[in-house]
Amino acid sequence: MSAEVPEGWREGRLKDLCENVERRLGTGEKLELLSVAKRGVVPQSQTYDKEISSEDVSRYRIIEPGEFGLAPMALYYGAIGRYRGATPGIISPAYNVFRHTMNADPDYLETLIRMPRTIARYEALSQGGNLEGKRKLTPYDAFETVQIAIPPLPEQRAIANVLGSVEEVIANTEALIAALVDTKHATMRDLLTRGVQREKASMKPLPARWVLGRIAEGITHIPADWDLVTLTKVAKLESGHTPDRKESTYWAGNIPWISLQDADALTKVTISETAETIGPLGLANSSARMLPAGTVVLQRTANVGLASVMGREMCTSQHFANWICGSKLDPYYLQQVFRHMSREWQRLVAGSVLPDIYMGTFKALQILLPPLAEQKKIGEVGVAFDLRIEEERSTLTVLIENRKALAQELLSGRIRLPESIIAQHRDKRGQAA
Repeated sequence: MSAEVPEGWREGRLKDLCENVERRLGTGEKLELLSVAKRGVVPQSQTYDKEISSEDVSRYRIIEPGEFGLAPMALYYGAIGRYRGATPGIISPAYNVFRHTMNADPDYLETLIRMPRTIARYEALSQGGNLEGKRKLTPYDAFETVQIAIPPLPEQRAIANVLGSVEEVIANTEALIAALVDTKHATMRDLLTRGVQREKASMKPLPARWVLGRIAEGITHIPADWDLVTLTKVAKLESGHTPDRKESTYWAGNIPWISLQDADALTKVTISETAETIGPLGLANSSARMLPAGTVVLQRTANVGLASVMGREMCTSQHFANWICGSKLDPYYLQQVFRHMSREWQRLVAGSVLPDIYMGTFKALQILLPPLAEQKKIGEVGVAFDLRIEEERSTLTVLIENRKALAQELLSGRIRLPESIIAQHRDKRGQAA
């Protein structure tokens, strides 16, 4: 390993930066139950629906804020992390607790032990496993043997500080996305039930019983110039089909064919490109149909409720309900209705072994129908929100990827920070490791 050690760093192992902690609850008062998962050390309530622990928790390990937890049976896929809670908790005696040594910056150590490259080393050290290859064990003493190159403590702190700045930007972007999503939901609920005039709208009692397709609970009145209609009266419902995969000629072509592989694309306002394409023979020898641009495609199995608008002529698999809007219905308004119906989709798939809404259900779907001009205005507001959310999510993806790449380079020493930055993290007495 010496040839790989950057100048000024030293060869070492994780045991040089980690110190095992043996502290049991004993007869002390029961503390919050925690789990060690891929997300790190988290409250057990975030991992399981019910409390998973022995009646006797006296042998459970105490973990203090800032210490680290490790799950030997799941370390091979990254079940390790730092406890960020404010008060002590307890974890299963099957887990390990450790803290950083005086030679380690805790933030640097946290990044190091959770790097994909480091996790791959845990996998190499794992032992056993069940018939499915799961629950492989990586004991704590094996974890300690992982070889690493150790920078001086000031450089560790500088690296952690730089990566922490990126994490802060990521956290701020995530918070912005969450705020946009919440604001959109509140705004669209108002627009989709009261219209653009909102509180000034003249209202009338709901003209019929709203059975399927409800935007929200408790809707008893709608704007006076709106109506409650069966969706199939203002849009044509079309399904899709999968050509025979044994016939290679059916898949030789460039006809865009939307499938379950296009889940990410369906989160966009419009969809124009697909993971797979079919050829003219595939179209001719299946029940798949070419659908016009502007068709609203709704996923009805797996990720139920994903909705996008076709940007060009396309066809789909049988996993979608497709809506060709008539002259009285704006496709972007319908898209926003579908995107706001998450609770209704959940209700309609409740009880199914696999998330699935049958095509017959869609034939009875009802929607509120404003005048076309108002539909367009409502759709424009929803689309504006969605485009901004798309932009921020794209930014977040780039930030996360850049953070991973930067961490890899900084923690390997392939990229070194300027001495002027490292100097800011030396202690005043010059006693840094």
